Amino acid sequence: MRLLQEIIDLLSASAPSLENALFKAQVLAHQLGEQELKQWVASELKGYPDRALLPPYRIIPVTVMANLSNGVVRYTDQPLPLMSVEKRLREKLETTHLTQSIAVIEEWSKRDSDLSVVLAPEYYPHIKNGIDRSFKIERAWGKHSVGAMLQVVVEVRSRLLELALEVSDRIPLEPEPDRMKQVSQEVLVSEVFRNAVFGSNTTIVVGSGSIQGVTNSIAVNDLESLAKVLRAQHVRDEDIHELRQAIVADANTDDVRTRMLGPAVRGWIAAMVKKAAEGAWDVGVAAAGGLLGSAISAYYGFGGA
Repeated sequence: MRLLQEIIDLLSASAPSLENALFKAQVLAHQLGEQELKQWVASELKGYPDRALLPPYRIIPVTVMANLSNGVVRYTDQPLPLMSVEKRLREKLETTHLTQSIAVIEEWSKRDSDLSVVLAPEYYPHIKNGIDRSFKIERAWGKHSVGAMLQVVVEVRSRLLELALEVSDRIPLEPEPDRMKQVSQEVLVSEVFRNAVFGSNTTIVVGSGSIQGVTNSIAVNDLESLAKVLRAQHVRDEDIHELRQAIVADANTDDVRTRMLGPAVRGWIAAMVKKAAEGAWDVGVAAAGGLLGSAISAYYGFGGA
């Protein structure tokens, strides 16, 4: 696809333009009807509205630093020992959530001076337990490691590039405009997106018809754990039986050996998406293909390293 190649060229250039590549990815997500991809790209461009939506690469560790004084002696830029701080608070103090747009983070990555997260004075009584009681905290802040902001930019660039390369392999030719969304479902672009951006650890959220990148609840090559998840998503036993037969039929195919879903399983997914569109399966049609693709890929153990 031409648009995919443009994204690849922007990201692999000697002076890559990540923001322009993301804008093109936004157009691609719209053409393919991939809502999860569209949401991720929009969040990277405009910033994340909720910390709960942050990918792991945007959560970075920090070291708590402080200026200390007892009226006679003064220490500056001192790392504070936090082992005596309550665990939940310590984890909060030692972690920064980057919700800003990728353009802001990219600008921060070019600065020579270190960026810091200022700690409010109400935390001081909790973090001074590990220091001499005669000293008071004048100022405290969190300091991230050198290059942390650049690493976030690199993560977004590499994940988007991996996504574009994988999808270009699955959709090498330009589909007809009215078949773009159908082709996207057939080649499981939503599965590629989750594996490239969030990794292979995915769990199906029971009853919601959605997918959350948290923990893999399906054991590799365990049909019973796969069936359990599908039943929770209102997939009927007769449909699960047909899936079992499709998995057996695909067992020795080249597709499975090269870590792709086989033709019988792809046909089963297409039939289930059709059932969702016709109202015969109680799951939204937009989520159906991604939900099944993610669950079955987890069964095969496909995805990130």
